[in-house]
Amino acid sequence: MNLQSALYGSLLGTAVGDAYGLPFEGMKPQRIRKIFKRKTDYRLIPFMHGAMVSDDTEHATMAVQAYIRSAGQPEKFQQALQSHLRWWLARLPAGIGLATLRSIVKMWFRLPETGVFSAGNGGAMRVAVLGVLARDVDELKQLVKISTRVTHTDPKAEQGALTIALLAWVETHQSDWATMQVMDFVLSHIQDNDLIERIKNFQPNPRKGVSGYIYETVPAVCQIWQQHRHEPILGLQKLIEWGGDTDTTCAIFGGVVGIRYGQTVFDGIAGAWCEPVLHPDYWQKLATQASQVQKTAQPQKPLVWANILILLRNVFFTMIVLAHGFRRLLPPY
Repeated sequence: MNLQSALYGSLLGTAVGDAYGLPFEGMKPQRIRKIFKRKTDYRLIPFMHGAMVSDDTEHATMAVQAYIRSAGQPEKFQQALQSHLRWWLARLPAGIGLATLRSIVKMWFRLPETGVFSAGNGGAMRVAVLGVLARDVDELKQLVKISTRVTHTDPKAEQGALTIALLAWVETHQSDWATMQVMDFVLSHIQDNDLIERIKNFQPNPRKGVSGYIYETVPAVCQIWQQHRHEPILGLQKLIEWGGDTDTTCAIFGGVVGIRYGQTVFDGIAGAWCEPVLHPDYWQKLATQASQVQKTAQPQKPLVWANILILLRNVFFTMIVLAHGFRRLLPPY
């Protein structure tokens, strides 16, 4: 598969999954069914059917920027990713996980070890694009390890992130493999039997939904990927029905299936794209730049997406999120 096309599709899929799942984040399955009768018509900004993204998409974008800046060289990749994360926090993002926040604060103080012991989803949010960019599995494992540990040091976080990255690697380099063949390959590289069992036997919690614990998120995504590998919109809708951390589960799933179906998913459910900077034209250019870097193994200065406009965007986004929070105080319960 063409690298530029695969990376562009992964970024698009991540963004659409993030935007599509975001309005339902943190909601229980029963409440989702009561409030939103027609999920396909609902967006973050209802009257415009407007789509916006959260930190999931931004992390995937920063991972690509770090690769461009380092050409995948491990030490430089780590330094580049930490730099992007530091300045991302300085622009006051509306959403950020606690472990990621603590880690970036440590980065600002230039501490040698920045990750915190957490098994949250931060690492898994930004690795589908690494699965596209890595030339082989050994390189992929090294990049996933670095990307995860700068914020999350619990081995579970790395194993979960590696699972997603391997799915993306196969979809890029061995897309003709059958679904079960892919899962056998992925699980053969996982070193935690607990995660393997959870992936094989996952059942969503009908009361609480899928939490932000990576050993719930990754099995949920893997199960939906097996069921709806070639039906990405149905897969996203199913993840929303399961409730919980819907923006992250949908973004991770979208990053994998988007490798082949990113444009299709975007055209099908994106709605009115309301992001001022993060938009398809930017990702197209970023994917082209990343493919050039991979081909030449020469770092470049990555295209910038965050300028002063982002501060205004984040203020607006925060207002929208607060409005959603107020709506959830109202019936039906």
